[in-house]
Amino acid sequence: MRLYIAIVAAAAFPAVAHAGTNETAGARISLIVPEICQIDSSALTVDPDGESVSGTVFEMCNSGRGFRVVASHRVLVEGEQAEINYAGETRQLDSSGISDVAYRRGPVVGDIPVTIHTNGLVQNLTISLGFAAI
Repeated sequence: MRLYIAIVAAAAFPAVAHAGTNETAGARISLIVPEICQIDSSALTVDPDGESVSGTVFEMCNSGRGFRVVASHRVLVEGEQAEINYAGETRQLDSSGISDVAYRRGPVVGDIPVTIHTNGLVQNLTISLGFAAI
């Protein structure tokens, strides 16, 4: 019972530390912020009758290391060509179906303009964007 009273008294009347008039005090505070990167976009589709499509992508990354933007799409057949302009960088899409689109460095957040131009499509081309951390 005495132990219970002592615990209640310690909780009810906490001790307060006071610094003298000529003394200083300090505290060290630190925290860890997890790295978070994401790209939000709808798939962009170009049909054989159209030659281009435009849209925006929202990208957010708080990492200082950056990331690489990757486009995935169907395999391009002989004679088909497609290029993507992502945030002012233009790249030819690889016929394999996986294409590096851009390298982004440092923390970023915002809407990024994207335009796809094609030539000689024999069927619809749908492009999905993703990322890989560096």
